[in-house]
Parts: sequence; structure tokens; C-alpha cells
Amino acid sequence: MKHFLVPIVCCLCAGFLYGATAPEAEELSLREQVGQTIVPRVFIGKHRGFKKAVKRGEVGGFILKTTDGLLVKPQLTVENQKQYFEKQRKLLLKTVADLTKWAKESRHKIPLIFAFDYEGGTVTSPMYLGLKQMPSNMLLAASDQDGIISDMYAAQAREIKSVGGNVSFGPVTDVNSNPLNPIIQTRSFGDDASVVGRRAAAAVRALQTNGVGAFNKHFPGHGDTSVDSHREMPVTALPDDELWQQHISAFVPSVNAGVYGIMNSHVVYPALDEENPASFSPKILRNLLRGKMGFSGVIATDGLDMGAVSGVGVENIVRRAYKAGNEMLLLSAPAEKLKESYAYPKRAADFVEKSVASGAPDALTEQEIRAAAAKVLALKQKLGLFDGVSASVAETGFDAASRRAAEAGVTLVRDEQKLVPLADNIKEVCAVMFADNVFSGQLMAFSDYLTARGKTARTVLLPVSPTAEDLKTAGECMRGAQLVVLGTSRAAKMDEAQFTTVTELLRAAEVSGKQTVLLSLLNPYEIPLYPQARTVVALYGPTEHSVRAAAKIVMGDIPAKGKLPVTLE
Repeated sequence: MKHFLVPIVCCLCAGFLYGATAPEAEELSLREQVGQTIVPRVFIGKHRGFKKAVKRGEVGGFILKTTDGLLVKPQLTVENQKQYFEKQRKLLLKTVADLTKWAKESRHKIPLIFAFDYEGGTVTSPMYLGLKQMPSNMLLAASDQDGIISDMYAAQAREIKSVGGNVSFGPVTDVNSNPLNPIIQTRSFGDDASVVGRRAAAAVRALQTNGVGAFNKHFPGHGDTSVDSHREMPVTALPDDELWQQHISAFVPSVNAGVYGIMNSHVVYPALDEENPASFSPKILRNLLRGKMGFSGVIATDGLDMGAVSGVGVENIVRRAYKAGNEMLLLSAPAEKLKESYAYPKRAADFVEKSVASGAPDALTEQEIRAAAAKVLALKQKLGLFDGVSASVAETGFDAASRRAAEAGVTLVRDEQKLVPLADNIKEVCAVMFADNVFSGQLMAFSDYLTARGKTARTVLLPVSPTAEDLKTAGECMRGAQLVVLGTSRAAKMDEAQFTTVTELLRAAEVSGKQTVLLSLLNPYEIPLYPQARTVVALYGPTEHSVRAAAKIVMGDIPAKGKLPVTLE
């Protein structure tokens, strides 16, 4: 697939010494060495609290986030969505530019890592940053084409670079073997380790060929959990051999492909280490990942503010993370305690200095810190961050890649009534979509396409958890319609109000003799819960392109090519 790239100078990245090499870790003070390993979360527009830490060299980079969609729920509509995303993107650019400027004022002028959790489906944080909406890994996998995955991740890399970024905390390499998994789901390429491994490696190669460092996650595998590690500590109690075959082996192709980084999980695996989660386990990180698997890149923790490791204390977290073999610490306070995060880099450096000076049996050593800093500096060298000027692109090819992915991956799961393609005599269509308002603009693509094709189509956007009034609104839309399209959104778990409402609408449509199509917008594991839905289309995440592809399939304008990448019970 050819991409036509127009190089331009990225003003965010210029200014470091052109052609320079990374300093040796030994040239840095102990505090500065610690700083290279500390990568906090920074909320765009709320970055000034890190100014002193950056100038002192106590921070090696940031993972970019926003309070919107997390602490704040903006009221997005079809009318204001585009303007909102543009505003957020400008705020992102301003944040990266300021942090870059402060890094150039530090003693060694070492560039910063700017990382993103750039995923689709249930992960909406990139959209709130003003980034283009990524198709989910499960949608990409449904195409059953590694070339589709490569093209999409290459476009992701160019999108990241266009805003001054250089690292993607992805691809997710977890094998979603548990249908009730509350955290992975469509973030996964599927439920077969060999297939997931091949697809993840394709994503890694595409990212790194296009100048963005990849970090496979969440090692050794978060796919068999039934607990969300953002809230509490999961346990995966599989025997050693099953754990390897079903989960760990999925990371091997990416290691062999030379992935720059691997992020571990806050999950306990008793077969590997009965006492520690992977994030704090030398047995898992040093013996298994480094020793048995031969990984030589950067090992990063998952977010150290997550509920699974909460209550441990900053200093103890830092000590355990280094001792286990981590070189990059995603060290932040809980999102609700924003101001505390600003002090964490200094607290980490203070603690390490005291620990090293103490010489206690369990103390950290200068050698451990220096080795960790050296890994991060080597990563920055690989990414070309010391080259001074970073080439960006005027056109990332993102939309074209996303459209190809959608048209290859959207899946006609069943059509027992042979409804697809729609008959000419079906003129009136009502689409009722249950989804978060961040998807409001994308969802209109369904009825817009049908209208352009001569149907009388209207869309009603309802919340994920609808009320009795919402049921009434849906009923009014259905009046006079010959076809009712129900777009459902199951996230971590099924919303009971949505399930009841959808079930009632399916029953009402049947009683009144109306045809129905169920669009599973997010999580295909919900599909078996609607056996009465006889025509079902899986989108694996509502991008503008996946919604339009679903409309094209229903109209018969394109064939349904997608194949379910997971088993539905």
C-alpha cells in the first residue's frame, strides 16, 4: 500500500542539538538518572505544575491524558463535537510545546518521551485529546488481514508524530480468553494466542518503521482476568504451561521483531510468582521476560496509581518497581489528586538518594538506577529524539486506512431472515443508538448513508443507561418505520437498563411486524444475550467509518467481509 507523505518541519520538536547522541547515564547525577525513568501522566492544559521537575531533569517523559472523559463529562452533541475535538487538539499541542521548551532549559537538555494510550473501541481517551479515532484491535483483527493492521498502525504512528509524540503504549497483546473480562475486550486482537501474537508483531513493525516506539502490553497477559486492575488486584490462576501457551507466547513474535518496550500488568500469576503482581515481580520480569524470552528493550510498569497497587506508598512503589526490573515507572497520583502528582518526581528522586546512601540490605543501588536510566536514554536515541528536527507529515493517511479497516472488518454475524441487502420496498428506517455522547457525530453516519441512498432514515441518540422517557422516545421514532435498527453498547458489563430497553424494543418491533437489525456497536460478547435478534452486525467500536460500513453492508453496497475474531458462546 503506497502512502504519499509530505514532509514538514515539526515546530514542537526542533531545537535540540542536531545529530547529537544521548549522554551516557554516568554523565547524569543520581537524581537525573532517576528522572529519566519517571514518566507521569500529564493532563493537557494542566501541565504547569511539572515545570520545575522538567527543568531539574527529574522527569523523562509523559503519558498524555485529559480530565475530559475521566473526571469531567463534556456535553458533546452532533453539532459541537468537531469544534470540541479541534479545541482539545490545540490544547494538546500547547502542552507538548511547553513541556518541550522546559526540557531544553534543563541542564542536559534531554528530550522528553511523549506517549499515548492510542486505542479504539471502549478506549475513548484519544478522542478527548483531539486525536483521530482509532479502530479497535478487534475490528482490525476481524479483517483477517495483517496488511490492514500494518496500514492502520503506520497511520497511527504518523498521527502521533503530527502532535509531537514518539511512543505508543501499545499494541495490546492480551489474549481475551475470558468473555467476561471487564478491561480488555475489543482492545484485544482475539482469543487465540498465535493469531494475536502475529497481529501484534505487525502493529509493532508498523509503528517503529514510522518512527514511534511500541510497547506491547500487558505482560504476561491480562486476557483471562475477571477483575479490573484499575480498581483492584486481579489473579490469573492458570497452570504454568497453559499460561505460556494461551497468553505469554503471544508476546514472543513482538520480542523477536525487536519491540522497543513492554509494559507489564498489575496481575498476580501464582504459577509464576505467588507473592507479587507482574509489575513488582523479579521472577516474571528478570527471569522470564529478560532471561527466558531474551527481551532487551525497556520494561515499563502500568500506571502506578491504579487500584491494584494503591495504598503501597510512593517510596515503596518506587523501590519495588526498580528491584523487580522496571526501567520506566508510570508514576502518578490518582487522577482526583492532581496536585500530588506534581510532587512525585521529586519524591522519587529524594527516596532513591536516601536509599542508595543508606546501604541497607534491601536498598537500591547506583548500578540499578544507572542501568534503568541507560535503557531509557538508549530508547530516546533509537527514536531519534536527539536529532533536533523531527519530520512530520501533512497527510497521515489515517482516514483512508480507517475506512479500509472498517469495510474489511465489520461483520455480519447472522442474518436468519435474509434481510441483507434491504429490499427496495423498505423505505422508512428508524435507528436507535445507545452510546456515550463522544460517539454522537459518528453514529449519524448510518442514517446519513441510508438517506443518501433514497431511504427515509432518522436516528435517535440515547444514553448507554436509558430511562423510561428514552424508551418512549424510541417508540415514537419506530412509529411508521418498516425497519428498526438498534445500536447497542456493552462496555465493561451489560447495562441492565439498556438490556431491558433493547429487549422491549425488539419485542415491540416483532409484535408490530417491523424488521429489525441489531448493531453491536462495541462489545460482540453481548450478541448471545439477544437471541431474538435475527440480523446482527458487529462493529467492535463505532468509528465514522465502521458505522458507514455497517450501513453499506445493510444496503448491499459492499459485501460483509469481516470474521468474528473471538468465539461467542
